[in-house]
Parts: sequence; C-alpha cells; structure tokens
Amino acid sequence: MDNKLLYRLKEGDREAFNTVYWRYSPRAYNTVLYLLNDSAIAEDVVQELFLTIWEKRENIQPELNFEAYISTIARNLAYKYVEEAFRKNHPMEEVDDIKLISDSEEDLIEADSLREYLFNVISSFPEMRRKVFIMSRFENLSHAEIAQKLTLSERTVEAHIYQALKELRKAMGDKALIFILLYLSM
Repeated sequence: MDNKLLYRLKEGDREAFNTVYWRYSPRAYNTVLYLLNDSAIAEDVVQELFLTIWEKRENIQPELNFEAYISTIARNLAYKYVEEAFRKNHPMEEVDDIKLISDSEEDLIEADSLREYLFNVISSFPEMRRKVFIMSRFENLSHAEIAQKLTLSERTVEAHIYQALKELRKAMGDKALIFILLYLSM
C-alpha cells in the first residue's frame, strides 16, 4: 500500500481514511463473514474495525504491513464478538464454573486431544494447502506475503485458505469454529 496514504491517514486526513476504507473493507468483511457466518454482524464488526482504525490512527506504522494489521484487528473483533455472545447466553455463574472446570486435568487432556486432531487434519492437507494455511494462521503472514514467498497469486492463496477452513469445519463439526478461533488466537 502507498505509505503516503497511510501517513495522511495517520495525520487525520478523512479522504485518506475513505480510500483505505474502500480498499480494505471488502476483504475485512469477507474474513469476518467467513468467521461468524452472519452478514449483519459482519457489517457491524467491519464498521467497528474502521472506527478503531480511525480512533487509533496515530499508532499506524506505515512502514509495516498494513494489510496484516487490519486482518489482526478484524480477527480480534470477531473473537471478541464470539466471546461476548457466549457470555450473553450464559449467566456469570456458569461462565465462572466453566473457568474452574477448564483448569481441570480432564479438560486439558481434551484440549490436547483436540489440538492433536487439528494438527492431524492439517497434516492431511495437500502440501501447498498445508504450507499456505500454516503461514497464514500460525505465522500471521498476509496473503500478499504468502503469495510472494511461494510464488503464487493472492487468489490462489485465498483459495487454499478457504479450502483448508472448509475441510477443518467438515472434519471437526460445527463446534470447530469457536475452538479454531480461540486456538489460533493464542
């Protein structure tokens, strides 16, 4: 991205902000929509994302990867939404009980088992899909960075990530989304 545009945004230039918004909001929306599977909520999260960018614009470092910065904020806001939705649907006593239970040895063993299963599913991916997914989710590289390192198009990288997440959901079931979100955010 043009560093000058980011410097203008950092200085409070609304036109620069609009340009950044229109350039990055579709990708952010698609990411959040895929994670939460609800278009109305995805729109709200993207609005919150860009409100956060505007409010914290002084912290923008134009020389760093801005796309990764936006992706990180989008994922964190999606995780926050899932956590808040969970808390709304469970009384505080239940949430406190869950925290106590999650420290038990049985739950640690179950988490290790799920983690092992997750890695087995990932290791069953075709080689390129596995590489792309690991670089994206565990090394936090942007699609552009992955494409450059593996000499692929960004569209191919996106397709590999989409297929990997689709296979993970299929293999792990509906509850996989929350587990994967929480695990990959660690």
